[in-house]
Amino acid sequence: MQFSRRSKRFLFPAAALVAATLVAAICVFSFQGKVASFQPVGASAEAAGGGWRITAVADPGSGLLEGDLLLTVNGAQADSAAHLGRLLRGHPTSELLVQRGDELLPLRYQRPALRIDYAYLVLTLIGLGYFLIGLFTVIKDREGKSRLFYFWCLVSAALYVASPLYTADASDRLIYLVDLTARLLLPGLTAHLFLVFPERLLSGARARLLPLFYAPGAALLAFHLDSMFLGGGVFGAATAAQLRLADRLELLLLVAAGLFAAALSFYRYRRTEAWEPRQQTGWILAGLAASYLPFLFFYLLPFSAGFTPPTWARLAATLPLAALPVAFAWAILKYRLLDLGSILRNIAATTVTAIAGIFAFQLIQVAIEKGVGQEMSVARNVLTFAAGLLVAGVLAPTRKAVSAGLERFQFRDHLGPRRLVASLGAELLHERSLDQLCETLVDHLSEALVSRVELYLVQGRGLSPVRPRPELPAALPADVFSEDFWEREVEPISAPPVPQADGLGGQAERRLFAAGFRYAFPVKVRGRKLGLVLLSYKLDEEPLSGEDLDLVAGLLSQAALAIENAQLLDEVQQRLAQVSRLESYNKGILESSPAGLAVLGADNRIRLANHAFAAVVGRDRQECLGAPLESLLPVRPLPEPQDGLVDVSYCEASGAERHLQLSAAIYQADALGGEEQRVLIAIDRSEQVLLEQTLQEREHMASLGMLAAGVAHEVNTPLTGISSYAQFLIADTPESDPRFAILKKMERQTFRAAEIVGNLLDFARNRRSDALSRLRLDSLCTETLGLLEQRARDSGVTLELQAPDEPVLVRGNEGELHQVLTNLVVNAINAQDGQSEPGRVVVRLERAEHRVRLKVSDNGPGIAPERLQSIFKPFFSSRIGRGGTGLGLAITHNIVRRHAGEISVQNNFGPKGADGRRGCTFTVVFPDIEQPAFEQPVH
Repeated sequence: MQFSRRSKRFLFPAAALVAATLVAAICVFSFQGKVASFQPVGASAEAAGGGWRITAVADPGSGLLEGDLLLTVNGAQADSAAHLGRLLRGHPTSELLVQRGDELLPLRYQRPALRIDYAYLVLTLIGLGYFLIGLFTVIKDREGKSRLFYFWCLVSAALYVASPLYTADASDRLIYLVDLTARLLLPGLTAHLFLVFPERLLSGARARLLPLFYAPGAALLAFHLDSMFLGGGVFGAATAAQLRLADRLELLLLVAAGLFAAALSFYRYRRTEAWEPRQQTGWILAGLAASYLPFLFFYLLPFSAGFTPPTWARLAATLPLAALPVAFAWAILKYRLLDLGSILRNIAATTVTAIAGIFAFQLIQVAIEKGVGQEMSVARNVLTFAAGLLVAGVLAPTRKAVSAGLERFQFRDHLGPRRLVASLGAELLHERSLDQLCETLVDHLSEALVSRVELYLVQGRGLSPVRPRPELPAALPADVFSEDFWEREVEPISAPPVPQADGLGGQAERRLFAAGFRYAFPVKVRGRKLGLVLLSYKLDEEPLSGEDLDLVAGLLSQAALAIENAQLLDEVQQRLAQVSRLESYNKGILESSPAGLAVLGADNRIRLANHAFAAVVGRDRQECLGAPLESLLPVRPLPEPQDGLVDVSYCEASGAERHLQLSAAIYQADALGGEEQRVLIAIDRSEQVLLEQTLQEREHMASLGMLAAGVAHEVNTPLTGISSYAQFLIADTPESDPRFAILKKMERQTFRAAEIVGNLLDFARNRRSDALSRLRLDSLCTETLGLLEQRARDSGVTLELQAPDEPVLVRGNEGELHQVLTNLVVNAINAQDGQSEPGRVVVRLERAEHRVRLKVSDNGPGIAPERLQSIFKPFFSSRIGRGGTGLGLAITHNIVRRHAGEISVQNNFGPKGADGRRGCTFTVVFPDIEQPAFEQPVH
């Protein structure tokens, strides 16, 4: 039993290999003989009397006459008819020895002109295509549906390539037999193939009817075999009329098989509801129409009417025959079955446009020929050229209009929602509310394309649904899909066959599959993960086509930017609300806190104090009574009654700074001996001052966050457009074009601008720089100064770089360090505005003790000493109202800090230079990186 199973396993591969080898060998042998026959010999001969008797002369120029006995060719005798043909075809001229009557004559033979059968060459190429497509399909097909198709391709290849020459040679008789067998086997094989693919129509007892489709071909084959090998012993001697009738019947069988295949495919297409068999049948119908209709109109109909088709008609009939095996292979292997409609629509639109363009050009050409005389040849040429330009100019809008009409016919009621989805991305960019944006996106996708849509947004370490449903997970883990998922446009959802042991991701994916979702689209912008969109199949349970997937991916690329903008605005609003709540809380504390009161004697000892005062001085109330005021409040001098509230501060022994408001009043108390007392009112403002400082800093950060969000919203959109257009131009511009480098530079600058906006957001959020790599700081300085050279020249400033010869390596983010250097150099250039003498900016790189120092020096007026402590604070600038924002040095300080570096500034108070100015120097210090001898390249 085991041997039997193994035999069955290897039976088909062995049979397929043997069949392919035999067909290939016979086709190669036939092709060689057919190509050799392109060179005619000009006469027919048969063996007789030790030579070859000329039975017919097709080319009188050969010098031979009917009845001549050909003895030798160039001194050699021919052993066979094939050998004789090779001898005559071998040379343009040959020396013949001929017996004509009783006389031996030497003749000079002139080889006739070459006659190439182009139709056969086209058929040979098509047969080779059938052969290769059959092999490719049977190798790629894992479901075993291509076996019958494979043999159908081999038989078709043999039919197209095997072409007998109708000589008496045994080899030619074998080729004729192969050609005849393929011709008579193909109709039944075609009917059989279309009956079982894509789904078997005959099963059970009906499957026994399949041999009947081979019966007509088998009967005709038996008739021919009887005539060839038995001399008509079974069916009787065949007459010429019977042979012509047999040829007609063979052709009729091929036509009947083609019509049967077309009718059966059309029946399947109309009756099949499952999307995959329907699409497979659609591909086969398209292949049938593309291959058989030209063959019918250009060959079969003229041949049936008794006309011999011309060469161009035969070529037009045979060339499209390759479409059928391609369509079958496409259907078997299920390549882009869902895109059949869009592909056919594009082909139809292009074809109609091309025909219309040719027809229009021909009409214009006829009008020019009739309206312009022959003597005006220049005018006719100019008009013809203008007509060509006119027709070419209207082809694009014509094709667009035809495609739109076909698209309207294809989608009908769904066309409007689809077009709305295509234009929805631009509308989403104007939406400010995140909730409304998500609702709009989900609603339009569900109305236009699919039955179910769900949007999950990143929340913390997981994903939360926008519209929670009982059948869906309340949250998805971040690793529900692989990390590669975020680099793709779409990921099919399938139920894992075996539950995963640790598989939160696997269980979640099974739940999504059970809920009807089949596609997952990542939502990301500039590498940042925002969420994912889940889609089901269409309303008729048909999967999304490639056109549908591209439509959704294009929409989500715009929606991602809109979601990011909405999240940024939402984050800013939350921060503002937090600041408002903090401010209200602080006010409540201040309003509910009572003032501290203490009654002082003449000796400044405390006579009375309340709990609030004890809290102010940080002592127990009983400890305060009788204690000298100096031991509790180290404040001198005390305020007088007429001074009002006086703010004082001091530092406690622990190092904590205290801020108080003190005021004094005169108090007369008889109970205390009638002496005049002073009342000291102490209000502890230490916490309030601290909160005010914190609030002021947070207000600065909130304002910066609003500015960053506004910049991201207003700048990212045009930057995205500029980058996209630059990339389109780069794709269409060869690298040899001088504009290619300019476009690449434009693309890099847009990326750099987008990164600067991101840095502004990072500064507002106080993020870390994660994307750090090894880079050459000296190369970065050279590139940056090159970009700023024109600006410096316009300002009358000279830029100079002083760097060591060996590479200066640091670890950092190239875009952020470029921004640091640009800010410092631009500030140095701006600092010299209005100077009468030429300015100079020197960028110096130094290495010492595993540290890298970057110094930017100028010879401007320097910085006022009182401003040196505030220069790195946000919104502090000496150029407010003249183009400054007060953020440049603050962002620079933040970037340097994130790179584990330090930045400082000092005025140059050394000896004055020749120009009499001092200037200032900004110093940035980074950790150094030792460069190994061989390591990954440094950027």
